[in-house]
Amino acid sequence: MSDQLSFDDLLGAAPGAEEPRRVLSPAEVAARCGLSYAPSPEQARVVEAPADRPLVVVAGAGSGKTETMAARVSWLVANRVVEPEEILGLTFTRKAASELNERIHLRLGALARHPDTEPALRDRLAIAQPTVSTYHGYAAALVAEHGLRIGVEPGAGVLGPAMCWGQAATVVAAYTGDMDDVPLTLLTTVEDVLALASEMGEHDVTPAALRNWTARLEAQIAGYADAPKKRGPYAAVNDMLARQRARVALLPLVEAFEARKRAMGSIDYADQVAHAARIAVSAPEVGRRERARWKVVLLDEYQDTSVGQLRMLEALFGGSTGHAVLAVGDPRQSIYGWRGASAGTIERFDRTFPGRGAKRAERLTLATSWRNDEAVLAVANAVSGMLPPPEHPLPDLAPAPTAGRGAVTVGLYDTVADETAALADRLAACWQNEDPLVARSDGKRPTVAVLVRTRKQLPGIAAALRERGLPVEVVGLGGLLEVPEVSDVVATLTVLVDPTAGDALGRLLTGARWRIGPRDLAALEARARALVHTRRPVRPTEEGAPAVEAPPERGSIVEALDDLGDAAAYSPAGWRRLRRLGAELAHLRNRLGESLPDLVDEVARTLGLETELASAPEASPAGARAHLDQLHAVAAEFTELAELPSLPAFLGYLRDAEERERGLEPGEVAVNPEAVQLLTGHSAKGLEWDVVAVPGMTVDQFPARSNASDSWIKDPGAVPVDLRTTDREELPQLKLPVPGSGDQAAVRDALEQYVEDWKAFGLDEEIRLGYVAVTRARHLLLCSGSWWRDGVKPCGPSVLLHTAKEACEAGAGTVVHWASAPEDGATNPALEEWPIGVWPADPLTARRRRALSAAAELVESASPHPLDPERSLGDDDPLVTSWVRDADLLLRERARQSSPTVDVPLPSHLSVSALVTLRRDPGELARRLRRPMPAAPAPQARRGTAFHAWLEERFGANRLVDLDELPGSGDEFAAPDDALAELQEAFLASEWADRQPLEVEVPFETPLGPLTLRGRIDAVFRREDGGYEVIDWKTGPPPSGAELTAAGVQLAAYRLGWSRLTGVPVEQVSAGFHHVAAKETVRPVDLLDEAGLLALVTGGQA
Repeated sequence: MSDQLSFDDLLGAAPGAEEPRRVLSPAEVAARCGLSYAPSPEQARVVEAPADRPLVVVAGAGSGKTETMAARVSWLVANRVVEPEEILGLTFTRKAASELNERIHLRLGALARHPDTEPALRDRLAIAQPTVSTYHGYAAALVAEHGLRIGVEPGAGVLGPAMCWGQAATVVAAYTGDMDDVPLTLLTTVEDVLALASEMGEHDVTPAALRNWTARLEAQIAGYADAPKKRGPYAAVNDMLARQRARVALLPLVEAFEARKRAMGSIDYADQVAHAARIAVSAPEVGRRERARWKVVLLDEYQDTSVGQLRMLEALFGGSTGHAVLAVGDPRQSIYGWRGASAGTIERFDRTFPGRGAKRAERLTLATSWRNDEAVLAVANAVSGMLPPPEHPLPDLAPAPTAGRGAVTVGLYDTVADETAALADRLAACWQNEDPLVARSDGKRPTVAVLVRTRKQLPGIAAALRERGLPVEVVGLGGLLEVPEVSDVVATLTVLVDPTAGDALGRLLTGARWRIGPRDLAALEARARALVHTRRPVRPTEEGAPAVEAPPERGSIVEALDDLGDAAAYSPAGWRRLRRLGAELAHLRNRLGESLPDLVDEVARTLGLETELASAPEASPAGARAHLDQLHAVAAEFTELAELPSLPAFLGYLRDAEERERGLEPGEVAVNPEAVQLLTGHSAKGLEWDVVAVPGMTVDQFPARSNASDSWIKDPGAVPVDLRTTDREELPQLKLPVPGSGDQAAVRDALEQYVEDWKAFGLDEEIRLGYVAVTRARHLLLCSGSWWRDGVKPCGPSVLLHTAKEACEAGAGTVVHWASAPEDGATNPALEEWPIGVWPADPLTARRRRALSAAAELVESASPHPLDPERSLGDDDPLVTSWVRDADLLLRERARQSSPTVDVPLPSHLSVSALVTLRRDPGELARRLRRPMPAAPAPQARRGTAFHAWLEERFGANRLVDLDELPGSGDEFAAPDDALAELQEAFLASEWADRQPLEVEVPFETPLGPLTLRGRIDAVFRREDGGYEVIDWKTGPPPSGAELTAAGVQLAAYRLGWSRLTGVPVEQVSAGFHHVAAKETVRPVDLLDEAGLLALVTGGQA
C-alpha cells in the first residue's frame, strides 16, 4: 500500500504541534546570568514556583531574600514566562529598590549577552526591563495617573516631614476654637494632629464616623449601672473617656490641616498611600489596567506593609483576581507596628491574596541564614522562641554550609558605667584587630555597630568609645544632635538669633574651645544685670509723681557679650577670649542672609571644627566630617521642603526632633566601615555588621515597658480599634459587657484587662525588635545589661538577656560577667558618689594631652623655619617639605582672608569705556563689577547721540549698534542733544568738515592678554604719509590733567584695534579727540602701546 500525503505534509505541521520549550532550571539560568554559584535547594523551590498563583515566602533574617527575588525575575524572563516589562517589584526604601534593581539588571544584561539566549529575547532585553520601585513611589505614580478620579490634582506637590510639621504647627498655633478637652502642650498637640490625620487616611475613617463612634461609646458606658458603693464610672474609665473627647476635639485641627494642604495643592507621604488605596478600591477599572500591565508582582518586606498599602495592593492584585503575587517577608521582623504594620500580615496572606479556583495561594520558606555564624543563630532562635506560636509554624534559622562558629558574650554588671566601660574595652580591641574572634590576617578592620533601645543611651557610650580613640558615628537626627561638634554648631546658631539663649552661650563659653572659668562667667552675668539696670526708668524725685512700673526683664549674657564693659572685671585671658568670641558671633550675624546649609558650613568653619575633627588620630577626611555632613544634609532637606526656611524655624525643627523618640527620622542608613556606628534597633533593619553590641538589656528598658500610652484608649492620635477594618482581629479588644448586663465595675475590669492585653501585645513587638537586633551580627554578638541605671531601685537583667544567657550556657557562647543581685535596701552606687570633674574642661583626653605636650617640646627645641625655599631643616625630608608647603599655603590664605580689600577679577570681555574707568578709578570699576546694578533710564545716558547720528548720516554710514555702544553714550561731559544746531555749525567750520573718512563706526574685538577688548571707532582718516588717524568725536569740553591721561587710554585702545583690523603696524596709526563745541583737536603724544595696555589690565609695570 503506497503512502499518502496529508495536508500537514504539504503545508507543514500545525502550529499546535510545535515542540514545547524546554524549561531552564534555576541553576542553568544562574549560569547564563554569569553567576558562579547556583541557588540553594530551598531558594530554587521559590525561583521555579508556578507563576499562575499567589505565593508567600517566609524568609528568615539573612536568608538571601533579595538574591532569591532577583533569581526569580531572571528565571521568569529566561523561560519567557512573562516579558521583562511585565514584572513589578516593590520595596520599602530607595536603597533596597536600588540594590534589587541593580542585581536584576546585571543578571539580565549577562543573560542577553549569553550565546545560548534566543535572539528574540536578546532584542527584547535591549529595550525592556522590569520595574522596581518603592511602595510610596508606586502609590505616587498611581495618584498622578488616576488622582482625578477622586478629585486629586495630578501635579500635587509632596510635603516632607519637616514641611508637614511646620504646616500642622501653624494650624495648631492659629486655632481659636474650644480646646478645653485637649490638656496637651503645643508640641504634643501637633504630634497628635499629624498622627490622627495619617491614621484616618490610612484606615479610611471620616471625621463623622469618628465622632459618631465616640458618642456611642460614651452613651454605652453611661448606660451601665453604678457599682456597689460607687457612683458613676471609675477614674480610669473617666480618664479613658476624656482621651476620646480630646480626639474629637482634635478633629477641627485635622480638618484645617487637610484644608491647608488642599489650598497649597499638596499632599504628604501618608496621603499618597491613602489616596492610592481610595483609587484602587473605588475604581475597579484601575485594577484591571494594572493587572494587565504587571503580570507578576513582587512584594519585599511584606510584614512591614501598612494597612493603607495592603488595601491598595488587595484591591489591585488580590481578592478573587488570583493574580501572580510573590510576597517575601518575616513575621519575626515585624517591628513597625507603631506606624501601621502588623505581624499578622503574612499570616493572613491567603485571605488577602487567596488565588482562584484550583490555583490557591501557596506558602514557601527560606530558613538558611547566609549572614550569621552558628553562635549568633543559636541566640536568635532562642529569642524567636519567646514569641507566641504563629498560626503556621516557622522553622528555626539554620546556618549556611559556609558559616563559621562565631561567638556570643553575655554580661551583667553592677552599674551602667561598668557595663559601658566593658563594652568600650571590647569594641576597642575589635577595632584595633586585637580580638582573636574577629581579627583578620589582612589587617582590615571589622564593621562595628552598637544597637540601643532608646537614644538616651547613646551619649554615654559615644563618650566612652571616643575616650578610647575610636571614631564614632551617631546615626539618626535625634542622636545626631547629641554629638559634641553638632551641639556646638546648633548652640552657635541659637545664639545668633536668640538673645535669651543663655544656656546655648553657656555651652560655648564653658566648652573645650573657650574654657571660660567661674570668675569670668560671674563677671559676664553681672554685666548682663548692669545692662538691664541702665534701661530702667528713672524714679520720680518729686513727691506725688506717679511711679513708673518697670517691665520685668532679665539680663542676657548674650547681650553682655556684645558689651563687656570694664576689662578690669575679667581675667586677662578671659577678656581676650570673650572679645574674640564676640567678634566671631558678630561676623556670623553678618552671614545670616545665606542659605541654611551654607550657614551651617560657615559656623563649622568659624568654630574650627573641621580642623579639630580632621586632627583626630586615625580619622579619614570623610569620616571626620560625617556628623557635620549629616547636619548639612538635614539643613538642605529642611530648606527644600519647608515653606519658610528661616533659621528660627530650623532650630524649632531640631528641638522637635530632639524631643521626639520616633519622629522626624532621617534618611536611609548605610554601613560605615570607617567608624563605630551607634543607632537604635529600628534604624538597623536591613543592615549587618561583623560585630554588634546590644547593651541595656535591663528590665523595662529592653524590652521597653508598655503601659498602653500608645493605644487608642490613651493616645488621641490613634484611631480606635473598632474603626480599623483591616487588622482589627489582630489587636487587643476592649470587651465591654453586653449592654444590660454588668455594671461600672465590670467596665473597669474590662479596661484593666485590655491594658494587660496591650502590654503583652507590646512585649511581643519588643521581642521581635530584639530578634532584629541580634540577627544584625555576622560573627560576634555582645549582649549586656546592668542592675543599676539612673534610678533609686535596681533593674536587673531583662527576659532578653536571660534568654541570651541561657543560650550561652547551652553552648552558644560565654557569660563573661554576671553580677549578683543587690541586697535589700541597697542604694544606687552612681547616686552615692558626687561626680568629679575639672572646669574648665581639658579639650583633650589624657593620652592626646601627653602626645601633644611631647610634640610641643620637640617644636620648641627645634630651630625656627622662616618658610624660605633657600633654607631647610637638615636633610631633605619629603614629609617635612609637604608640611612647609601646606603651612605656606595656609598662611597665605589667612593673609588674603584677613585683608580689608577684596580682589575683583576683570571679566573675560572688557569694553573700552570700562578700560578708561580702570585707568581713572579702579575702585569704581571694581564696585561695578562686583555688584552690577541696572541703571535707571536717563537722558544723560545718551548725551551727544543726536550729533553722532547727524554725523553718520552726513558721512553716509548706517550701521546697527548696541545700546551701550551708541556714539557719545559713554561721554560723561557730552553736550545735550538740544545743542545740535550749535554743534553742527561748529563742525562745519572745523578742519574735518571737508575731509571724507575711510571708515566710520568701526566695531572691533581684539585679544589683550587674558581678556578680549571690544569697542567702536567713530571715524578713521587716511593721512598724507600713508598712515591712518583714528578720530573720536567729543561734544563736551576738552579734558586736562589726570582726566586727559585716562581719556588717552580710549585712543590707545582704538589705535590698537585699527592696527589689528588692518594688519598695519601700530606706529603707523595716530589718534586724537576732536572737541566739536570747542573747535579743538587734541592729539596726545604719550599714548600707551600694547605693552602699556596689557600692564594696565594685568596690574604689571608698563
